[in-house]
Amino acid sequence: MRLSGAAVEDSHGTAPTSGKRWLKATLIGLHSQSRHSRTLAFRVPGWTGHAPGQHVDVRLTAADGYSAQRSYSLAEPSTTPDRVAITVDLLPHGEVSPYLVETMEIGDELDVRGPIGGWFTWTPGDPGIGPGPVLLVAGGSGVVPLMTMLLARKRAEDRTPTMLVYSLRGPRDLMYGRELSEMSVGRSGSRTESDPEVRLVYTRVVPETHPRPASHLRREDIALPSAWPAHLAARVFVCGSSSFVEHATGLLRAEGYPDDRIRTERFGPTGADR
Repeated sequence: MRLSGAAVEDSHGTAPTSGKRWLKATLIGLHSQSRHSRTLAFRVPGWTGHAPGQHVDVRLTAADGYSAQRSYSLAEPSTTPDRVAITVDLLPHGEVSPYLVETMEIGDELDVRGPIGGWFTWTPGDPGIGPGPVLLVAGGSGVVPLMTMLLARKRAEDRTPTMLVYSLRGPRDLMYGRELSEMSVGRSGSRTESDPEVRLVYTRVVPETHPRPASHLRREDIALPSAWPAHLAARVFVCGSSSFVEHATGLLRAEGYPDDRIRTERFGPTGADR
């Protein structure tokens, strides 16, 4: 397991990038995701594409030559040539994320390198993953690579039974709210068996109409729908802080999932509460 992935800041132990070269990236689009995060889209000539779940190294260089490098999960499936998108969560005392979230403007440039990572990926229809439902478990900004998987599933019109369990502090921290709402009800306006199920787990502040009280992730939150076949054959992807991943993995093991069905991705140096 490596400390990288969604909204990584001051990470440790990122995967080796031998053979990858730095490419110039120009900001061409941005929009807010939550009160403290935004998605940035770049034009990257020479980018060869990526798989859902992979990440990219980002390098900023100051006029005096000083540079800082971080890793961020790719926030969109690879559908447009020379395009890379990341979603960045603000760490107020960070060195890189404040610039990306609060300062960077259209036309600004930075360097990117990647794609990186091959273990924590799921492409709909990939025979290498094996059959069975897909369970995605996110803590905070760990939702980014899992959202990319869901977007790839939607574009491929894949019907694999899929559920996202998304743990976050409160409504103001919700990323991809509109996309998740639209995705979970499909074109008909009401959820069908082919639409992914989305479960929001609020740990501190709960919307008035939300049926679940505030608490950390619980065993019942990750229980698959009873109508789904082969529960313990599900492919499970967990992404979040180190403490969140440890907690979620413990719940999955208590449910009976074997370790070889669980793939994890961690971010951040300290395992902040997500």
